[in-house]
Amino acid sequence: MQIATHREDDTSIDTMVKIPILMEFHDHIYDPDWHFECGTKEYKILMDQLHHVSTAFLELNGSYQEAIEDITMKMGAGMAKFICKEVDTVKDYDEYCHYVAGLVGIGLSKLFHASGKEDMFPDPVSNSMGLFLQKTNIIRDYLEDINEMPRSRMFWPRQIWSKYVNKLEV
Repeated sequence: MQIATHREDDTSIDTMVKIPILMEFHDHIYDPDWHFECGTKEYKILMDQLHHVSTAFLELNGSYQEAIEDITMKMGAGMAKFICKEVDTVKDYDEYCHYVAGLVGIGLSKLFHASGKEDMFPDPVSNSMGLFLQKTNIIRDYLEDINEMPRSRMFWPRQIWSKYVNKLEV
């Protein structure tokens, strides 16, 4: 069973094309003319209409832009890392979830703080909330992922699979 680690991005895009886009996406949000065609359904619509996102982003206060750019840069780098890296251990699993969701929690805390209406939560607290939400999604999608062909969308660390699944096969 192959364990996939890149659920959030378009798997039809060649890795050599995808990695630079993920690494540079934080720069592209400043450019309403930047476009990259990819995705299906809602994701395709989002990418086709990304100029609206960039235009709204450019209208934000600088402190909001800084928070969004920082988290977008870290997420892109983390997602690029896990395109080429499997989730083998629980530590890998936590790191993957950090990049795709924990950083969202940290970014939201930064945005709330930038608004002047909230105190800044410590990063570990914000990260934990994101990890909780991501892992809940992974559990929720378990049956769908297992039934999907080919079986390439499995977001459980190999360490857990080898410990528990092998016992079930005996």
